[in-house]
Amino acid sequence: MCPEVETFLAMPYQILSAEHYLYDLVYNPAITTFMQKGKEFGAHVENGLGMLIGQAEKAWEIWNE
Repeated sequence: MCPEVETFLAMPYQILSAEHYLYDLVYNPAITTFMQKGKEFGAHVENGLGMLIGQAEKAWEIWNE
């Protein structure tokens, strides 16, 4: 996560393909080094922004009903 944006999971990225999905809970930066490495081998990637938004919506619902 920002500011340490160059860290990533040590794994054999070369075995990834379009059949793989990588999900990084980090949302800043939008595309992490982990995600970029996966994309280079065709994997589908997504950051954690959607999860953050979903949690915020549920918290709003819980506290304001």
